[in-house]
Amino acid sequence: MKIRYFLAALVLAASHMATAQQPASSSPLGFTSSIPWLTQSFAWAKEQALAYSRRGSKTMGPWYEAALPGRNAFCMRDVSHQTEGAAALGLYAANRNMLGLFVQSAAESRDWVAYWEIDGEGHPSAADYVSDSDFWFNLPANFDVLDASVRMWRWTGDDTYRNDPVFQRFFRITMSDYIQAWQLAQDKILTRPRIANQRQAEGRFVQSRGIPSYTEGTKDFIFGTDLLAAEYRAIRSFNQITNDKALAQKMQPEADTIQSLIEEVGWSEQGHHYFSTIHKDQTGSGSGDTLVLYFGAAKDPAHIRGALDYVSSPTYWKQINIEEESYVPLTLFRYGRNEAAYQILADISSPQKNRREYPEVSYGVIETIVSGVMGLSPGLIGGDSDLSTISRLPAEHDQAALTGVSIRQNQLDVMQTGTSITRLKNASGPTLRWRAEFPGTLARLKIDGKTVSAKHSTTAEGIAISWTDVTVLSGATVVVRK
Repeated sequence: MKIRYFLAALVLAASHMATAQQPASSSPLGFTSSIPWLTQSFAWAKEQALAYSRRGSKTMGPWYEAALPGRNAFCMRDVSHQTEGAAALGLYAANRNMLGLFVQSAAESRDWVAYWEIDGEGHPSAADYVSDSDFWFNLPANFDVLDASVRMWRWTGDDTYRNDPVFQRFFRITMSDYIQAWQLAQDKILTRPRIANQRQAEGRFVQSRGIPSYTEGTKDFIFGTDLLAAEYRAIRSFNQITNDKALAQKMQPEADTIQSLIEEVGWSEQGHHYFSTIHKDQTGSGSGDTLVLYFGAAKDPAHIRGALDYVSSPTYWKQINIEEESYVPLTLFRYGRNEAAYQILADISSPQKNRREYPEVSYGVIETIVSGVMGLSPGLIGGDSDLSTISRLPAEHDQAALTGVSIRQNQLDVMQTGTSITRLKNASGPTLRWRAEFPGTLARLKIDGKTVSAKHSTTAEGIAISWTDVTVLSGATVVVRK
């Protein structure tokens, strides 16, 4: 969500909260750690996130706030980012409802964009929408929602994300009509205007109807590297879920070229990091490193190291807004920059942090603890495993326990000691295929005391890991250690 309405939202928050639907009551998710501040951060984040969740009404299904506090609304960017934290809490129905409302709203009359922000009654938010010719929209959002839908399909195993014709329609038009309408193909994007498809000369949002980035502060660029990164990720995700395999095959070279543009046009040789925005003369400005890394769109190893160095520096993360900062800890954990990830996780969850109450922060903290600290990740649908774990605790004497975490049709308890021992209990649900991962290259692992040969691979982020696959029956507990 944008910050331009922040002060007004504070003034209106009390009246909005008085009329908003009642929050959801509880979640089975729990977390404790021998690191006191981590336990405290989780406890705050869970309470705060659930305070923003809504049971829904007769005209509106379950949802959660994903915009400025008290706005009684949810925004495409925020929802796309908050889905994994919400899924870990068990808010499957809310994610499905909200993503479904976005995808069904995409229309030719708005050049195939969805509604940027939807209010608690299921209508386009008046804060961002006047008419189909006059509305606010940031172009990475269609791509972001496509990717979030695929991630939620993997997390929940809910095949309606794949089989519902409304979702398939959105996936298809985002990969075709949307890219064409907004001049986002690799052979058009370098010469596109900043605002394409302007329908009227004057209006409340005529200069914001299709901002080619999530960056909103300037009007002198033609696209942001975050737009390219989101497009790249959406094409890759589309390949996993689409029924239109011919279109998926056609789009894969487009993804490769978009990634090359990020490396060639989006890279600052002088600053040793990725630009935020690209101008007509193909010069760049600002930092777009976080979202390029978050979407997994970077390829050059030297550029990745430079971007990680830049993002890990307090010079960067202490001066960005909290929306951008909320992406950083999990991104750094996935790229092996654990020390900086913990530092920034502590910063955004601190009681002294300005604007900590922004909904994205609490959901982001939950996501970071579940998927970053504990390293829980769903497997590919139809793949060799249902989920994987890899501990990123800072020291071997540290301990952490995650209980009641929802993934697919299971609730799990995961306990870790350092990076050496992981215990997984399949508390409820069907038999589970668990990939127990450990950092580094190890010859052997032990499953419930029995030695097995470790297997080895490198993550998409370039981290060497050792692993073994384990079948965990319903109700059973398995321990894997180095």
